[in-house]
Amino acid sequence: MLPFKEQKQILRHKFLKIRDSIPREIRQSLSQKIIQHLKNSDYYQKAQKILFYASFKSEVETYELIEAALTEGKDVYLPKTYISKRKLRLFKINSLKELSPGAYGILEPSENSPEIEPKGLDLIILPGVAFDLSGGRLGYGGGFYDRLLAKAPHVPKVALAFECQLTKKLPLESHDLKIDALVTENGLKKIF
Repeated sequence: MLPFKEQKQILRHKFLKIRDSIPREIRQSLSQKIIQHLKNSDYYQKAQKILFYASFKSEVETYELIEAALTEGKDVYLPKTYISKRKLRLFKINSLKELSPGAYGILEPSENSPEIEPKGLDLIILPGVAFDLSGGRLGYGGGFYDRLLAKAPHVPKVALAFECQLTKKLPLESHDLKIDALVTENGLKKIF
C-alpha cells in the first residue's frame, strides 16, 4: 500500500484531469445548477457572513454566486493566501471589482478591507479536487483550508463540486477535516 501522500498525489492528478476535461460551456451550465442548489439550501439562506472562494481554472464557478450574495445584502468574505505563513486570512468585499490576482494567480481581496476570524462566519463554501460521501475532501495539497477549518469547528462547511469529482473513499489523515455537505449539479448531499 502506498503512503497517504502518494495516494493523494495520484488521486489529485486523476481528478484534476477529469475536471479539466469538462468543456467550458458544460462547466458553466453545471456551475449554474450547483449555485441554484446551494442558494435553495438552508445553509445558504440562514447565513449572513459567508466565506466564498474565487473560482479558478476548472473549479465550480462562483462569481455569479458572489454577485448574488452581495445583491442580497449578505456579508461576503474571500480568502487571501499567505504562502510563506501557509495560512489564509479572510477579508470582506463589497464588489468583485475589489479583487486582484494574488497567490497562484487566484483573485483575492485587499488586506485593507475588514477582516473576520473563521469562527465568526455563518458558512464556509469550499473548493476541492475530490470528495467522498463520508465528508472527505481532497484539496490541492497545501493544507491551507484544513488549517482554516480547524479554527471554525462549529461553522457549517459546504463544498461545491461536479459529480465527476466524487469517489467512494478518499485516503484521509488525522489533520484532514471533513465537510458537512456537498453540492453538485444533482443537488445537496448532507454528510452524516
